[in-house]
Amino acid sequence: MKYELLGEYHAFMKQAKNAAEKRFAVLHNLAEQIRSLADDPTRTLDTETETIERAIAEAKAAEFEMTAAIGCVNETAKLCGKEEITTSSFKR
Repeated sequence: MKYELLGEYHAFMKQAKNAAEKRFAVLHNLAEQIRSLADDPTRTLDTETETIERAIAEAKAAEFEMTAAIGCVNETAKLCGKEEITTSSFKR
């Protein structure tokens, strides 16, 4: 077994996991912000739109990183006899 490939596999796995956790956290916080906005009719959507759009962009960036890292995990998995993963590997 090539230990360098095994190290890459674990590094990419960690990157994918971290990106999945960031995506979850951003979307979870966004849901809380929207829920708070729904509860307070004095707050207008116009004042929150920029914050919501920024959070969506951050979640999309984390999702892109997660997907790319999953691709790298699976490439190295083939070479070092490890199991491949999918996005559902990070479901909660």
